[in-house]
Amino acid sequence: MNDHDEPRDLFGNAAGMLKAMAHPLRLEILCGVRAAPCTQTYMAEVLGVPQSTIAQHLRVLRGIGLIRSERQGLEVTFSLADERTVPVLELLCGQGRCEEGHTWEELAAYESQRRASGAS
Repeated sequence: MNDHDEPRDLFGNAAGMLKAMAHPLRLEILCGVRAAPCTQTYMAEVLGVPQSTIAQHLRVLRGIGLIRSERQGLEVTFSLADERTVPVLELLCGQGRCEEGHTWEELAAYESQRRASGAS
């Protein structure tokens, strides 16, 4: 490996992270797990999306290393894997939307209002 390969790896990793974030539902999941780690079942319930859809997106996010999972008995809880992604989430989703302390219901309500108003 030469000196020119290291920046390419860095840019390649960054591009992979942004590609994984380039879906509205994945951004919603990332903001949600930043606010309050939770289970796949809970995400599906609050976001109104089938569990199979949530599972597909979780697989992408976990594969790139943006979220982690922790088994607690029969349940698996998902959380943000790397706090360095927080500034990116805030830039993409708006300052304060991904803060700890927000509930999933608040995030889902905000997104529902945003969709109803036609905002992007």
